[in-house]
Amino acid sequence: MATRHFEKSLIIIALIVLTVGLSYTDALWRFDRWIYDAQLKLLATPASKDIVIIEVDQKSLQKLGRWPWPRDIHARLLETLAPAKPKAIGLDFIFSEADRQHPELDAHLSRALANNGQVVLPVIIEQNDNKMVETLPLPDYAKHAVLGHANVDLDKDGISRSILLRLSLGDSQWSAMPLAIYALSHPEILADLPGLRIETTPESIHGDYRVWLPFFAPDSDFIRVSYLDVLSGNVSGQLFTDKYVLVGLTASGIERDLPAPLAIGSRPMSGVDFVAAGLDGLIKQTLWQPLPGHWQFLLSLVIAGIAIKISTCFSLRWLALAVSMLSMAILLFCLVLLHTSHYWFAPSVALLVLIISYPLRSWRHFEKLIQSLFAERKRAYITLNAIVDGVITTDNKGSIEYMNAAALDIIGSKRPKTSSQNIDDIFSLEIDGKPHRIAELIQQSVINQGPLKISNTRLSISDHYAMNANLTIAPLIGSRGALMGTVLTINDIGERMLMAKMLLKKAEEQTVMRELINRTEQVSLAKSQFLSQMSHELRTPLNAIIGFAQLMQMDDQEHPLAETHLDSVNEILKAGLHLLGLINELLDLAKIESGKISVNIGSINLAELIKDCQTLITPLAQNKGLALIVDNCLPENIELQADPKRAKQILLNFLSNAVKYNRPNGSINLSSRRVDDNRVRISITDTGNGLAEQQQQLLFQSFQRLGADNTEIEGTGIGLAITKQLAELMNGTVGVSSTPGVGSTFWVELLIR
Repeated sequence: MATRHFEKSLIIIALIVLTVGLSYTDALWRFDRWIYDAQLKLLATPASKDIVIIEVDQKSLQKLGRWPWPRDIHARLLETLAPAKPKAIGLDFIFSEADRQHPELDAHLSRALANNGQVVLPVIIEQNDNKMVETLPLPDYAKHAVLGHANVDLDKDGISRSILLRLSLGDSQWSAMPLAIYALSHPEILADLPGLRIETTPESIHGDYRVWLPFFAPDSDFIRVSYLDVLSGNVSGQLFTDKYVLVGLTASGIERDLPAPLAIGSRPMSGVDFVAAGLDGLIKQTLWQPLPGHWQFLLSLVIAGIAIKISTCFSLRWLALAVSMLSMAILLFCLVLLHTSHYWFAPSVALLVLIISYPLRSWRHFEKLIQSLFAERKRAYITLNAIVDGVITTDNKGSIEYMNAAALDIIGSKRPKTSSQNIDDIFSLEIDGKPHRIAELIQQSVINQGPLKISNTRLSISDHYAMNANLTIAPLIGSRGALMGTVLTINDIGERMLMAKMLLKKAEEQTVMRELINRTEQVSLAKSQFLSQMSHELRTPLNAIIGFAQLMQMDDQEHPLAETHLDSVNEILKAGLHLLGLINELLDLAKIESGKISVNIGSINLAELIKDCQTLITPLAQNKGLALIVDNCLPENIELQADPKRAKQILLNFLSNAVKYNRPNGSINLSSRRVDDNRVRISITDTGNGLAEQQQQLLFQSFQRLGADNTEIEGTGIGLAITKQLAELMNGTVGVSSTPGVGSTFWVELLIR
């Protein structure tokens, strides 16, 4: 689990670092421009009908002569356009040098500019001898016209997609020519220009308010008329009324070709076309701009977070679909954002991070699959080597490819000399006394289209030795029905037959053992019957002996016994009572083992039970100098579910043992506590020698005195066995805990009524 979390964290960190690095370096700019150009075609709108382009075309050059034309020709054009009252006129060519041979022509054009008042002339800022210079129209022209810069910036891929609405060199500030033309009729736009701020270009040129042109649909075009047709009067003046008129070079060889993201028909985009595209965007108010850098980065980071989320949450089965759908959603988001807010979000970083998240996850999954495959292969080899049957695989020609450990054990020293050794070179077999080749059997299994099983056959291994075996031949059939190989399993039934003999012998041994057990049970039953009968037979004369001894103890005034005789009678009585106790114990044991003893389970008060036992055992304890401590902290109204006589017998047995096996001046502790809601435990703790763990295991067995036979302590060793069985008859339990040299604790648990 820790490894899995580490791998997930590593993937997340890698994707975040990739997002930050690519966003900072703009390494994917080329892909962003390609996506932008593709979306540009989807959002392009028809060219505005408010723009008219007057073209200096090939026809005009043939009629009016080589370029540049005399200035009076342009003056005549302005005079022709003046009555139509266009919104503005933009001349996309520069008049920077005076005509020294014909100054009157310059004056003519200056008067035409002054009379019109709505003409925009271009300013060119270019490099000259490692210095940036401005190329301006003649002063007489400039004071009667509006100036606008005609500079066009190329992106890193050499395509022109944007313009700077403001451009300055030193103290001079120039509006872009499309902006200067549009501002003549909409001066309010100069107060709130769109575009990205602020951009600094090399050297001392400073650009500001960069906008990306939406251009116009390639299947549409602006209104275009020939320069010659306008001068000739072949074009109605109404065509230019309330229109933006742009005059520029379109003839081959003199026009300024500009690479643009959209192809306009079959011709390249000229300078006047580019000015028209900018003016078209201003008219439609659809000029675009890229998202500011910090928003671009944050949005890329958010999308990277989404990519990380789906790469770690989706299963590999659905991850590819999720990545594809999210990629399409990102592209659609870019398109919608550009269309609605005119902001362009460069999606390449987000798309790359999203796409990379898939191979990162799938590679990890593929690595796990490879590891799983190797693990399964290893597990298969381990399993095959663990099988007791021999397993052999061959190719479709019968050459051995693999043998498990059991198969190698079968062939012994006759292992294949080479990996391509044929299986018939090692094995041969007999079926019903007839020899067969395994290759023949393989073909038979192919014909039957299933495994071929041969039972109890004689299999020979390279004529070295033979064995009885069950043989299974299973063909491996490919998807087109071709034989790919074979799997053979060899089951040595010789060992099975030996095992069958061993099992038969084992069964016979178990039969003998069962007979011995039956005999033992019969002997045990006879013993119990003997003990029962002997106990009855012995108690009759013993009662007579005890009775006469008690009569002799009685005080006879007429015939008193001598002191020595009275001592003898006391010994006879003591010995008789001891013998009677032993006989009673034997009788109880015999009854229990024969199942004839019964208990009368009733209700007995715990406090009274403890008090009765205390009264009976106190004299014995005092005679040995033992202290009897009673600790009954339970309520006096607790009733036990037990046979009163047998419960008292159990406690007295434990207490008498505590007296017999205690040390001089020791103590006996009788306590009680509640085990759970249904049971009470009564414990008797002595300060005797204690018992070892091995002795405790034998303690509740019959006739086990645990070495007390060598002491003066009397007993038969069956008291605790009787105690255990009596407790179990009353649904109780007994137990002991002891520490050698410290003492022992015997306890009994009985049910609460």
